[in-house]
Amino acid sequence: MRIDELDQEDADIDWFALDSQGHILHVASGGGILPESVAASQEVLLELHQYFLTLPDTTAAEAVAVEAGAEEAGGYQSFARYARRGLFSFEKTRLHERADTRYHLVARPVVPLLASQLPKQLAQLLGRTQLPASVAEQHALDVTRIL
Repeated sequence: MRIDELDQEDADIDWFALDSQGHILHVASGGGILPESVAASQEVLLELHQYFLTLPDTTAAEAVAVEAGAEEAGGYQSFARYARRGLFSFEKTRLHERADTRYHLVARPVVPLLASQLPKQLAQLLGRTQLPASVAEQHALDVTRIL
């Protein structure tokens, strides 16, 4: 089932993408517009979400551009959780500003997980949403560049 526009605007939806090097991104939508490849299937999104949340922590996370007070408020922990599993974790820069497509990096993995390390079916599902560049050195992201 497709995630409709109203649900996108009202929710902070965790979604996932691949970069050109096979690195995996976690993105917290913050009420923003989802790429069509993500919005197209709530079932695929849930399958990916469940997989990444059940992965064991295998590496430390490196905090990047943590907003003032985020660690104390507990907001950083959800991003670090994904980074400890090998994902680059981004959040929306201006929460609930639907038309704003800018995101910033909150946590990066010390050892990135690659799509080639995933079960083939999950890698194929993840491959539906791609950033046509490498995320390794990026501190910001514009989701209009996500295919």
